[in-house]
Amino acid sequence: MKRKPMLFKRLSAVGNHTGKVTIGLAGINRGCGVTYTGMLLAGYFGSEKRMRTAFLECNNHTDFSRLQSAYEWDREDEVSFSLGKVTFYKQADCGRIPGILSGDYDCFILDFGTDCAAHMDEFIRCTYKIVVADGAVWNQDRMLSFLEAAENITGNKEWIFLIPLAGRKTVNRLANMAKRSIYRLPYEPDPTSISEETFKLFNFLFG
Repeated sequence: MKRKPMLFKRLSAVGNHTGKVTIGLAGINRGCGVTYTGMLLAGYFGSEKRMRTAFLECNNHTDFSRLQSAYEWDREDEVSFSLGKVTFYKQADCGRIPGILSGDYDCFILDFGTDCAAHMDEFIRCTYKIVVADGAVWNQDRMLSFLEAAENITGNKEWIFLIPLAGRKTVNRLANMAKRSIYRLPYEPDPTSISEETFKLFNFLFG
């Protein structure tokens, strides 16, 4: 029987990071790559930065169950699965989030999917607020509508906008339209192992 792949091959040891970090992820539309982005972040903080990382599925998309079936894990139970320093929490609803956030972790990644509006208070409390947009032409207006809706939210100018798998020209055009910085998230054929380009981007954004 073919062995399922293990996650998070390390590029290098970068040392320890002090202080707790919370990262909120919100998607403009379904399929734009929120969980993909979260997996790359989990690899960066857990494997590269050597931080104890909790990745929470704060939406009803059930992507984590499929992720659990696709790979081998060090530890698994009914509500979570772990490898190394990263623990994935399935279907972490509002009742479970506070308990997980009080756990012994250095980094928390909260995947709100496209349900950000229902969790806006929690999203705003995160250290870093990341909005994942879609580079497809037919979805680009959604990002501008999202920005308009968020205009009156305090601190929205500090939100980080990422577009996975998009060309540089597309990202530059959208940045000009939105009048704010937007970053291109490189294509990773295996989202469980980040490339040097992705590492440099995350190191620039998060240190």
